[in-house]
Amino acid sequence: MKLSTKLIILVFVSSLIGIVSMSVAFYQVSKTFYKNQLQQDIEFRMQAHLDVIEDDFSYHTLHHVVLMERRGPESSFIIFDQNFGVIDHSYPIDSERLIFYRDWVSQVGASKKTEFVETVAHHIPHIWAAVPIKQNDKVVGYLFIDQDTGEFEQAKSQLLFISMVMSFFSLLLSGLITIYLSKKWTDPIVKIRNSTRKIAKGDFEVQLKAKGKDEIADLMNDISSMAEQLKGYRDSRQQFLSNVSHDLRTPLTYIKAYAAILKDKSDVRADIGDHSKVIYQEAVRMERLVNDIFQLMKLDEGKFTIEKENCNLIEIGKKTIQKVKVAASAKELHLEFLYESNEIMATIDPERMEQIILNLLNNAIRHTPPNGEITLKMQQNEHEISITVRDNGEGIPSNQLNYIWERFYRVDQSRSTRHGGSGLGLAITKQLVILHGGEIKVKSTLGEGTTFTIFLPRN
Repeated sequence: MKLSTKLIILVFVSSLIGIVSMSVAFYQVSKTFYKNQLQQDIEFRMQAHLDVIEDDFSYHTLHHVVLMERRGPESSFIIFDQNFGVIDHSYPIDSERLIFYRDWVSQVGASKKTEFVETVAHHIPHIWAAVPIKQNDKVVGYLFIDQDTGEFEQAKSQLLFISMVMSFFSLLLSGLITIYLSKKWTDPIVKIRNSTRKIAKGDFEVQLKAKGKDEIADLMNDISSMAEQLKGYRDSRQQFLSNVSHDLRTPLTYIKAYAAILKDKSDVRADIGDHSKVIYQEAVRMERLVNDIFQLMKLDEGKFTIEKENCNLIEIGKKTIQKVKVAASAKELHLEFLYESNEIMATIDPERMEQIILNLLNNAIRHTPPNGEITLKMQQNEHEISITVRDNGEGIPSNQLNYIWERFYRVDQSRSTRHGGSGLGLAITKQLVILHGGEIKVKSTLGEGTTFTIFLPRN
C-alpha cells in the first residue's frame, strides 16, 4: 500500500472518529440542555401556580389556574385534594390514566417531584410534575401536570439532523484536505525516492528544488548536496585514474623504448650508459609514483598509522635542509632555515614530519626559478607551533588555490612534466598534517611566490 493511501486512510479515520465523537457530544449536550430547560419551565410554572393558590385557597382561584393551563391536548393539568380526589382539571381524563396519576402523586408526599415518564399509552416521553398545596403547614391538595415532550422531541430530531449534516460536510472537507495534504506531503517523498534510485544507478544529475523550511525540505537539500558531492567524487576518481594511467604510461614508454634499443641493436655499446640512466630514472619515477598512490590509498582508507614521540622540530628541520641542499644548489637557489631557539619540542611522528617538510621544500624548489630564495621558518607561542615554507617563485593563481590539494592537480594545466613530481605530494602532505591534529594554509601571489604554513598544537 502506498504511503499516500496509508496517510489518507489514517487521517480520514482519525477525522471520522473525531468528528463523530464531537457530533455525538454536541447532540448529547444539546439534548440535555433542552431537557433541563423543559424541566425548569415546568417547575417554574408549578411554583407560580402554587404561590397564587396558597395565597388564596378558593375554588375560584383553583379554577382560574386550571383555565390558564388549558394549552391544548398535549398537556393535562389536575388539582387533587388531600385524598387524591379530583377538584378540577383542564381536560377530561379517562379512568385508567387517572389511576396512574393518583398512584404517582401519592408518592410525592410533602415534597416536590418532577420526572420524565414513558408509558405504553405514550408514543413519546412525558414529563410529570407534582407539588403539594399547604395551608398552615398541612397538605390540603396537589397540583399535577402531565406535559408531553413533543417540542423537545422535535428539537432532538432537528439536533440529530444538524449533527448528521455537520458530520457529513466536516468529513467531506476533511477528506478533501487530507487528499490535498497527502499529495503535498508525499510528492516530495516520491521525488526523493526517484532521485535516490537515479543516484543508485550512477546518475548524479539530480536537482531537488525544496519549498519551505521543514524537515522534508532539509532532506531534499541534503540529497541534492550529496548527489553533487558524489558527482564530484566520481569525476575526481575518473580524473585520478586518467592521471595515473598517463603518469605511468610515460615512464613505461621510456623504459620500453630504451630497452628495445639495447635489445635490438648491437652498435649501441657507447650509449649503454646514457640509455641505462634514462631507464633507471624513469623506473625510480614510476616507483615513487606507485609509492605515493599506495600511501594515499592507505590514508583514504584510514589504515595509515603514525607513531608519535616527543621530538625536537629544529633537528628535523636541519636534517631536511641537508637533504635538499644539492637540488637547491643545482638551480643556484638561496636556501635559509630560520628558528627562534634551538629547541621546539612537539609530539609527532618524526619520519612523517620530515616527509611533510621535504614535500613542501621540494615543491618550492621545483617552482622557484634560478637564483630564487626559499625559507624554512619554525616558531612557537603558548598555543601552537608554526612551520613556514616560503619561496619567491612562480606563485599560484588565486582561482586555483582551492584545487592544489587535489590528487594529480597541477597549476600547469598543460600537464607538462618539466618540473617532475607526481602531483600527489600536496594531497599526501595535507592528510599527514591532519593526522598530526594540525592544519595547513597557503597564500600565494602570481609571479611573487608562495607561502605554506603548518600549524601544530603544542604538547
